[in-house]
Amino acid sequence: MDIRQSSEYGQFMKDIGWQVEKIGRWQAFIKKFPLISSLIKIQRISAPVPFKEIENLAKKHRSFKTIVEFNQFNPNYKLLITNYSPCSSPFLPTKTIQIDLIRSEKDIFNSFSPEKRRAIRKAQKNGVFVKEGNAEEFIFLKRKSLLEKFILPIGDKKDILALDKSFSPDQIVFFVAHHVTTRGFAPKQSRPLAGILLLFYQKTAYYWQAASLNKGKKLACPSLLVWEALKLSKQKGCGIFDFEGIYDERFPNKSWLGFSRFKSGFGGKEIEFPPPLSLKR
Repeated sequence: MDIRQSSEYGQFMKDIGWQVEKIGRWQAFIKKFPLISSLIKIQRISAPVPFKEIENLAKKHRSFKTIVEFNQFNPNYKLLITNYSPCSSPFLPTKTIQIDLIRSEKDIFNSFSPEKRRAIRKAQKNGVFVKEGNAEEFIFLKRKSLLEKFILPIGDKKDILALDKSFSPDQIVFFVAHHVTTRGFAPKQSRPLAGILLLFYQKTAYYWQAASLNKGKKLACPSLLVWEALKLSKQKGCGIFDFEGIYDERFPNKSWLGFSRFKSGFGGKEIEFPPPLSLKR
C-alpha cells in the first residue's frame, strides 16, 4: 500500500487542514472551502475501486472536484467508469523511478551513470560529508534554495513540521550534506549545503523532498546525498527506493526536466501510473 494511504499520512493531512474519511479501506482527503463546497482527492488506490462510495462522498460534501489517482493499471476501468472523465491536472506525479535495493551496494553503485559515479567521488574528494539533521535545518535549506531561485517560500515550514510530527522517528530522516571550510586562521567549520527529507513505509523509502544551495550543486552534494540515502534505506530493510516523481510526457511540465535527468542518472526502473480520473459534475 502506498504511503498516502497510511494512518501517518492521514494524520499529516489533518494537521495541515484536510478532513479525512474512510471509504472501504481507502482514505479520502476533503478540503472545505467557504461558499464553493469542497475538493476531494483519493490517492494511490487500487482495484476494486469503490466508485459508488466515492460518488456518495462527493454528494455528501458537495464537492466541486473529486479526483481519483490510481496505484496501478486495471484493464477493467473503462468498463467500470461511467461517471468519470480523464483529469488534466493530477495532484501526484504520474511517473516515477524506483530503485531495487535488494541488490548489493556494489551492484547499485555500478548501475549509476558514469557521470553520477564521478559526481559522488568529486563530492567526497572535496570534503563533503552527509549526516542526519533535523526539520529546522532542512527548512533553512529549503527556504534558502528557493530564494536563490527568486521564489518566495510559502507554506514549506508548516508542511515539513507536520510531517515530522505525524511520522515516527524511524519513519522520517532529514539527511544533510555539509562542507568543511576554513576561514583565515579560524578552525575548520561545517556548512550545510543540501538536504533530503526521506520517508519510510512498508519497506519502501520515499525521496520526499530535496533542497540544495547553489554552492552545494557545484560540489555535487545532491548526488552524494542520494547515494547515502540509498545505503541508509537498504540498511533499514527497504526493498524499494522511490524517487517520487519524474517528467511524464502525458502531462508535460518542462520545469520537471532538470531534476528528472538528475534522478535518471541513478538507474532504476521507470514506473508509470494510470491517468487520474475526475468525477463528472
